[in-house]
Amino acid sequence: MHVTRYARLALAGVAALLMAGGAQAQVKAIPPKKVAPSFDCTRARPGTIDLVICQDRELSILDRNMGLDYERARMQTPPVEKGKLLREQREFIANRDLCMKRKADRQPCIAFAYESRIERLGEWIDRSAWMGE
Repeated sequence: MHVTRYARLALAGVAALLMAGGAQAQVKAIPPKKVAPSFDCTRARPGTIDLVICQDRELSILDRNMGLDYERARMQTPPVEKGKLLREQREFIANRDLCMKRKADRQPCIAFAYESRIERLGEWIDRSAWMGE
């Protein structure tokens, strides 16, 4: 009885994988949904970092993810540590904005700033940033 039950589960799993493969092919044919950063792009002015982020899908995704992680970190950080988190966030923004001076490698510079901030926010989320782990 157990063998047939496991055999049925295995066949069902194989069938699901085959169906998922077909579904994946269909999903890839659909254009990706427009991604928006954590801020309103209609307010982005020409020549600003906000406009650069709004016009780049990868940067928009990174900004959105960083914003969500920042909110998660802020919500679970104890009140005595929130000032440090806010100072770090302001430093991130100032450093990210310096990327605008480097037109040739602006996009990778901004992406690196976001990736670094997201990694650091992970330490706030897992509490190692303020618990000394």
